[in-house]
Amino acid sequence: MSQYQAYAEKPTEFLALTGYTRQEFEALLPHFRDSYYQRMKTHRLDGKPRGKRKHSDYQNCPLPLMEDKLFFILNYLKTNNLQTVQGTFFGLSQPKANVWIHCLHPILNQSLAALGELPARKMEDVSFDETEAALYFHDGTERPIQRPSDLEQQQLYYSGKKSNTGSRIIC
Repeated sequence: MSQYQAYAEKPTEFLALTGYTRQEFEALLPHFRDSYYQRMKTHRLDGKPRGKRKHSDYQNCPLPLMEDKLFFILNYLKTNNLQTVQGTFFGLSQPKANVWIHCLHPILNQSLAALGELPARKMEDVSFDETEAALYFHDGTERPIQRPSDLEQQQLYYSGKKSNTGSRIIC
């Protein structure tokens, strides 16, 4: 039984593992499928350009269904597992998990972009409809930002955190 099938009928666990409800997952799946096959026409699983051989899922593929592929990458992005842990959860070695992650992540981004659902990276890109009563959740994940090389500009982006490598006070 695939991991998708194991959790598909458990709404709470499914949401916790993917960040999507089953209905949202099912709505995203056709777009993900189209993006996957479009990418596989021109590229191999390892990201290199495809030669003459056409893409086909092999019989002992660890992610045999398209649902498994989407569940795999959503789970990885939601839980932020180490690749070893992600691979173990899906019956893969760490190098194979790495290959699948690097294959499926751009495909998911392409699918979300086609739907206009890519997450905003800057607050200026977010628009809230004030007239619509809705509940918004804040993702509290800390992400690094690109800091400018100019010292004065860097100070504008300083987080206020102090590093352990600073000077010590000796009594």
